[in-house]
Amino acid sequence: MSANILILTEEFGTGHIKVAEALMQSISQLEPSITTQMIEPAKLLRPNTSSFIIRSYKKMIMNCPQLWRFIYTKATYPYFMQQIIYHLFHRNIEEIVQRFQPDLIICTHPFSTSSIARMKRLGHHIPLCAVITDLHAHHVWVQPEVDLYIVSHNDVRKQLIDRGIRPDSIAVTGMPIRLHFWEKNSKWEARKKLNLKNMPTIAIMGGGWGIGKMKEIAYALLKWIDSIQVLICTGTNETLRRSLTKDESLRHPHITIAGFVERIDCWFDAADLMITKPGGITIFEAITKGVPLLLYDPIPGHEEYNCHVLVNAKLAIQIKEMKDMDHWIEKLVFSPSTYDDWKARMTQFQKGANPLAGAQSVLQLLSQTTRLPVSDHRPSVSLNKFIEHQ
Repeated sequence: MSANILILTEEFGTGHIKVAEALMQSISQLEPSITTQMIEPAKLLRPNTSSFIIRSYKKMIMNCPQLWRFIYTKATYPYFMQQIIYHLFHRNIEEIVQRFQPDLIICTHPFSTSSIARMKRLGHHIPLCAVITDLHAHHVWVQPEVDLYIVSHNDVRKQLIDRGIRPDSIAVTGMPIRLHFWEKNSKWEARKKLNLKNMPTIAIMGGGWGIGKMKEIAYALLKWIDSIQVLICTGTNETLRRSLTKDESLRHPHITIAGFVERIDCWFDAADLMITKPGGITIFEAITKGVPLLLYDPIPGHEEYNCHVLVNAKLAIQIKEMKDMDHWIEKLVFSPSTYDDWKARMTQFQKGANPLAGAQSVLQLLSQTTRLPVSDHRPSVSLNKFIEHQ
């Protein structure tokens, strides 16, 4: 099968890009002859505006989260928002589509979904797939021109149906994540590979941007430092990484501090417990790896929904104060079997999950809308062999 798939994403957090990369990887496994290309249209078309808005968004969620909550809850008029998004970020996006001549477009961010939906409404005929990267379908995602929604959970499907989306245009596939996260490794092997001790291990994450109360959490764990080891990933937040590295109180052989980690799945393998903000991709990566989650400091809106769903399903615990962590650290150190039921629920949640399900749904849409022949969607090589060679 020869076809071109264009994947559009945006850098409002790294999760949208990671989902795009995961789909590229999975589609390549199922149909190596398909050409996939990923671009960030706002960065390409309006680089200065895009950079300014992303910086402003980051400052807002860090310094004035209540303002972001107001914006998130009040932006409920899809057509009005569609015009703003197009003229602010994506004017002339039609030229990108013309240049790449895709047989299908996948969008992993609501802004690009909105602008391509606008194109379709104005007469451009091209199959459109939208991948919702959180457990909440905000109104900006809701576009009747979308041919297929890929969602991670039945709750998201129900939200879309309640907002008028046809049930037969929604595929519940789980979150598309990179194939490394489906590989099972022993904690002992992972720790040996990372030059860590074989002892209770806690990972502190703040998403790809390294935001949230990571420093405060690190300080709160110091009282346990003789009994645990701590992995701190600051992502692209170099300011935070340098600050933590220079902090004398955090210079301990049981503390590892790193910036952006390409193979972060190895850290997940090594960890017994993860303390993180509830970003949509991070939580599904952790559940797939079977790492219990303590969730803190959710970004208002989408991450609050993520937190609510996971806590209600007893797949995660929300910590609202630093002292709340002590109970779970104590259990990890002195009675780790306390976590067995928690891990069993995560295993049950992922039971029967297919790492290629999202890509399979995309290829089915491609076959239906373009009449191009598609194979039976089995990987071109063994999935395990593919993972081993990455």
